[in-house]
Amino acid sequence: MVRCNIKPDNYTYPFLLNSCAALLCLNQGAEVHGRVVKTGFCSVLEVSNAMIDMYGKCGELSCARQVFDEMSQRDVVTYNALLGAHARGDLDLARGIFDKMSEKNVVTWTTMLVGYTKNGLMDAGRALFDAMPEKTLVCWTAMISGYAQSGRPNEALEYFRRMKGTHVKPDASAMTSVISALAQLGRPDLANWITALVDQEGIERNERVLTALVDMHAKCGNIEEACQLFQQIPQPDVFPYSALITGLASHGHGMRALEVFGRMQKAKVEPDYITFVGVLNACSHMGLVEDGLKYWESMMNDYKIEPDADHYACVVDMLGRAGRLEQAYKMVQSMPMGPHPGALGALLAACRTYYNVETAVDIAEVVAQELFKLESNNTGNYVLLSGIYAARQQWDEAARVRKAMREKITTKLPGYSWVEAKPIR
Repeated sequence: MVRCNIKPDNYTYPFLLNSCAALLCLNQGAEVHGRVVKTGFCSVLEVSNAMIDMYGKCGELSCARQVFDEMSQRDVVTYNALLGAHARGDLDLARGIFDKMSEKNVVTWTTMLVGYTKNGLMDAGRALFDAMPEKTLVCWTAMISGYAQSGRPNEALEYFRRMKGTHVKPDASAMTSVISALAQLGRPDLANWITALVDQEGIERNERVLTALVDMHAKCGNIEEACQLFQQIPQPDVFPYSALITGLASHGHGMRALEVFGRMQKAKVEPDYITFVGVLNACSHMGLVEDGLKYWESMMNDYKIEPDADHYACVVDMLGRAGRLEQAYKMVQSMPMGPHPGALGALLAACRTYYNVETAVDIAEVVAQELFKLESNNTGNYVLLSGIYAARQQWDEAARVRKAMREKITTKLPGYSWVEAKPIR
């Protein structure tokens, strides 16, 4: 268009700036801004609004603010654009802008709400949600998704029930959020209920919805249902593969998990760190130590994945279950992130199983001392160490550990159980 000497106008620039914002192309956006200045379109409200939005989405809050300050005319869209820019980076400034706005529309409220929920500030989000004059599907979805991502699945489910009570019809995004929440609860009955509801509500079973369903059913132990749903995904990527592999491994289907991993490799889908947590977990439960160590090396050398604490915990558990306590202890010592309760706890449990191994007590004592520091109120670690001494008939040492537990732990973490008094339907 420019090469043909066709001059852009006040309709052209907003579309250009919106495209730069969608692609997060800051350099091209700044170039368009320069053309806007040269051609004298800075005074056009819609153009300036688009510039604020572009800079905000590209993370340049100071530039967005500068455009705002230089504007001689502003409307509610202007303030919403500035609010959206700060809601992605500085929620305190965003709230200040929100409170000063004399005119607010549904976009204003939604922008502020999404800012809170995406940052896990659910109490502030809930207060804002309750005060909203109009609640759209986007608002309900933001609350459900926020609670699910914050590890508060029961509250996510509560908001989904409330949404259904107001006759707001869910879409694929809302349904995916509530499915993710139910995956955390591990309830097979609720998993079956929400799957049926997907079809009742006419939700398209697109790849995102199917992936969430696979993950939920796998975590809830509905393995066959998870496998059937996986087959409905035309070209699964790493996410459904990882969900199925970790689910199979967690529920005692290690060989099937490794078979799925083999299919994943043949399909040339590159695994990620979650995939290898499932693979290593499968090897651990099946006692495939040598295979597990090969996967460990492949993860680092072939796929350049830096192992995190979960990977180390899986390998330590795998070595410990096989009675290779010294090798497991060396693995714990090599952890770059330092002592981790998951790996240490797995090793201590292995020492209890293989108490008759010569080095078991020495390793258990060192590991237990680390756990006492990391989990000061966890009586289970004291009980394990005491049990190791008792198994070796070292009664004085067992009594000493029990005494230390009573002295150091004044408040025991309570056990609890629950029942569902009112089924969710």
